[in-house]
Amino acid sequence: MKNLNEEQLNAVKHIDGPMLILAGAGSGKTKTLTSRLAYLIGEVGIDPANTLTLTFTNKAAGEMRERALKLLDNKEVYPPLLCTFHKFGLLFLKFHIEKIGRKNNFVIIDTDDKKRILRNIAKELKFDISASLVASEISKYKNSLLSPSVIIDKAQMPEYQKIAQIYKEYQKNIEDNNLVDFDDLLKLTYEILNQEDELRRETSKKYAYIMVDEYQDTNELQFKLLELLASEHNNLCVVGDDDQSIYGWRGANIRNILEFASIFANTKTVKLETNYRSKKEILDAANLLIEHNSSRLGKKLISHKGEGGSIKII
Repeated sequence: MKNLNEEQLNAVKHIDGPMLILAGAGSGKTKTLTSRLAYLIGEVGIDPANTLTLTFTNKAAGEMRERALKLLDNKEVYPPLLCTFHKFGLLFLKFHIEKIGRKNNFVIIDTDDKKRILRNIAKELKFDISASLVASEISKYKNSLLSPSVIIDKAQMPEYQKIAQIYKEYQKNIEDNNLVDFDDLLKLTYEILNQEDELRRETSKKYAYIMVDEYQDTNELQFKLLELLASEHNNLCVVGDDDQSIYGWRGANIRNILEFASIFANTKTVKLETNYRSKKEILDAANLLIEHNSSRLGKKLISHKGEGGSIKII
């Protein structure tokens, strides 16, 4: 705790209820998140099995797990579940996919497998269309929880009518062969939790303390899944930066972070505004530029390093 600043300490020591940590660039976000996880387990006495920390890459998850465990005095502690959204979906489906009539010996297909199946279907239907485009559109549909029948009804342009037909055949193909694509890991997890009320309650109570990294990058499906997982307690702590939301093109929904406090009642908001990476001149220029963004919650980064030289454009 002695290495945390006041803002970070404030975030670490908040236990119950929703919390939004607005973490500016270089403000010690990972340090704060791992310290909070260690504090929950080591100081508050929360069972590690009752925590769930979600991030976007295996590398980030591994690094955070290692850092959190180093902070704990008891090195024999049961490792908390700290993984990507999709790894969580995989673990969940291994136990519960049978609830939607599927077998738990399903096989996960990667992007190349997916495109190969789509090319074969397009060839059978005599459609001349890019497999990459079709794969991208199907991914968007799944992350928006749109079934093939809905897309067939909605499609108006000829190209998208073809994609809708391919989507229908693709979905039949993977279900008949007990395959699961990357997007299904979250989509099917959500559908099961949404349909099975008792299971939703059990799962939410099991993961009584949830933390999410890079929350500005979450999409609609991830948000809905988090709502179900936190439904019994609302102990949801999300860390993100609305000023670093750059993945709208792949489905990230900026509203998830902008509207968090209005969706989850009694949200505590903490701003990490001390930047440990850059000198004052850099941050002043960045602050001056980014304050013109229309969709932001607002914060001003302050340099811990102090003043430096003039900015040079190279």
